[in-house]
Amino acid sequence: MSTEAGPAIGSPAPPIAPADDVTAPSAATAPSAAEADHREASELGLREILREDFRRHYGSLAHPGLHVLAVYRLGQWRRTRRQPLRAALTVVYKVLNNLVIRNLYGVELSEQARLGRRVLIGHHQTILIPPFCEIGDDCTLRHNLTIGYAGGSASPRDVPKVGARVELAPGVHLLGAITIGDDARIGPGSIVMADVPAGSTVFAAPARIMKPPTR
Repeated sequence: MSTEAGPAIGSPAPPIAPADDVTAPSAATAPSAAEADHREASELGLREILREDFRRHYGSLAHPGLHVLAVYRLGQWRRTRRQPLRAALTVVYKVLNNLVIRNLYGVELSEQARLGRRVLIGHHQTILIPPFCEIGDDCTLRHNLTIGYAGGSASPRDVPKVGARVELAPGVHLLGAITIGDDARIGPGSIVMADVPAGSTVFAAPARIMKPPTR
């Protein structure tokens, strides 16, 4: 006969021991497909990255920002093809980029620039992105935007590097060998010539109100 006493009446129940093998994450902690996919833009096929750009531009085939990126992606993809297909695609790319994207849409986006995935071009007029510039994933670009270099050279070390999830408002100018950290926000009319830490917000000086002259 056992003399070991059981738990007293009304005492809390002992905790349930965890299962020996719990490998499936819960729905709350399971990463989404986008979070689990860490591939760079260059690792995706043309159709796959255009599908991402389409969703990023509100699922609208008429969005000018989508057209800009589609021509840019085509220019990047053609460089991986063999001749004579590459030569034919080069003609198509040059015509679309020079006559439509630059002259009609007002966007100068060099094929030597490096754009990440899911970049949103919210407004398409007056955008300059020269060679060697880098823009990370999930960035937002607005109109009247200059990402360039302050001097006369165009070395890869002389141009801005923009991190991921950066928001660039209208009228922003990023000049020189600077780095814009992840999740930064650059306000309208800002001229940035120094590094911006990740998560920071940059605003230009507010406008001054001049009182009318007295008569």
